[in-house]
Amino acid sequence: MKKSLLFISSLIAPLTSFAHNIQVNFIGEIVESTCKISNKNNQSKEVILGSYATTAFPTVGSVSNDKSLDISFETCRADNYSLRITGNTVRDHSNLLAVTGGAIGVGVEIVNNKNESMPIFTEDLDIDKILPDRDNTAGYVTFNLRARYKSYQKNITPGTANSNAIFTISYK
Repeated sequence: MKKSLLFISSLIAPLTSFAHNIQVNFIGEIVESTCKISNKNNQSKEVILGSYATTAFPTVGSVSNDKSLDISFETCRADNYSLRITGNTVRDHSNLLAVTGGAIGVGVEIVNNKNESMPIFTEDLDIDKILPDRDNTAGYVTFNLRARYKSYQKNITPGTANSNAIFTISYK
């Protein structure tokens, strides 16, 4: 019995005792500080959307007046950027930020200068759609966006309609 186990183990050992080496190269760059928020902006920003009667939203898809949402940076390198907007969205309406405070049937929509709705929770947004004011020679970058209410139900319930989102700007 010992001879047969020894013979079997000597057959198996050569099959499991070889290895391959793989070289992994890590490539990157250490750079000067990236963009910083411009003095005219703070780490927190408020956009006053205003008060609207429920009759201002007669049909699904009705929108309120746009309010400017410019976010400016300085000391930026000439580079590619990505923008990611995150926040609680309305169920089945992923481009609308959910509101809190009692209002039902509306959400907050972020749009670019072409009136195109900006997706929530999507990276790699087409930066040229939101950076018409880009002067990288001076190191300034301004994200020109707008915010507004948009109805997603026919019947709107009045109430406070506050929302919030995180805007993450990254170099690519």
